[in-house]
Amino acid sequence: MAEIRVDQLVYQRDAFSLKVDQLLIAPGEKVALMGENGCGKSTLLGLLTGLLTPASGDIQYGNQSLAQLGFPQRSRLFSLLSQFSDIAFPFTVAEVALMGRFAHLKGGQYSDEDRRQTRELLALLDVLRYQDRSYGELSGGEQRRVMMARVLNQATPIVYLDEPNSSLDVRHTLQIFGHLAQLEATVVTSVHDINLAHAHFDRFLFFKAGRLLHDVQRHQVTPQLLSEVYDVSVSVGTDSFRFCC
Repeated sequence: MAEIRVDQLVYQRDAFSLKVDQLLIAPGEKVALMGENGCGKSTLLGLLTGLLTPASGDIQYGNQSLAQLGFPQRSRLFSLLSQFSDIAFPFTVAEVALMGRFAHLKGGQYSDEDRRQTRELLALLDVLRYQDRSYGELSGGEQRRVMMARVLNQATPIVYLDEPNSSLDVRHTLQIFGHLAQLEATVVTSVHDINLAHAHFDRFLFFKAGRLLHDVQRHQVTPQLLSEVYDVSVSVGTDSFRFCC
């Protein structure tokens, strides 16, 4: 698996700017991107995946710059669950999840193994019973789990997720985060629920107004740090952080 290296990254959009001087994410790390809305979490994911182009700086995977990697290479190196995933065509649930195997397609057709793996992931994410239904007929939370199946089906060594538990209920949220924590792949995800992230992730990147304010391990996340990032009063309960305006 390749390490992720960011060097002197600058992105500008109208009045917003994101700056990350140095960042190194080792293979297999589980990293939560945290901070208020509009602080730069989704922007960083867009830059790391090449959906956005920086004004300056470099992003490297191993010893190769992202700019040097073609789309086939990228699709086998990392996968992305976007914050919004609209599908205009009437694909079935199974067809949407199977799309994750496209990067590994051989001979122009999906193999029996591709289809078996797809069914396993749909079962894992509790949507196998909908496999023959149109994706557009599902609820928002069900669609989110199908898109998660597609992303995991890509079987990449790096997985990027933008608010993966959006629209999900508590049970499915805990199941998915528990699964993400056990993956061998590097996982980098934006999260709003601090206690959820704190229970499943090892490293935390806190952003504020387009700046990487803190890069810490789980045991270094304190009420004082959270108060600085979110501008609220924070205390510690028996097993969670508590917030008060």
